[in-house]
Amino acid sequence: MDMKTYIEMGERKAGKQIELARILETRDSTLRLAKTGHNGLPDWLCYRLADYLDIEAGEIIAASNLVTEKDEKKRKVFESYLKKSGENAVKMIIGGLMISLLTLSPLEHAEAKVVENQDSMYIM
Repeated sequence: MDMKTYIEMGERKAGKQIELARILETRDSTLRLAKTGHNGLPDWLCYRLADYLDIEAGEIIAASNLVTEKDEKKRKVFESYLKKSGENAVKMIIGGLMISLLTLSPLEHAEAKVVENQDSMYIM
């Protein structure tokens, strides 16, 4: 994901950008400049945003550095980190779904009823 997406996630959770800025203890202009790609966020603010969103801080730090980093070798490091974290997230989601499916108890459509007749007994 990119910095804009992380900030938008925070905005949705907080309600609006100015409220997110208050929660993170920064100015809304700082968030606006990062969201538009003019600046990155300082690491301390990336950590706060990650805590608020309950995600890995490295993802936000890497996305923030991609906003400002010009050196192509360094950019590849951040891009690689984001790609791996995205792949790991997909693996975790799939793994969680598999565990959920495997641990679900069978659903019962109806309770079994025993009906006795003179000559035999039926299970319905």
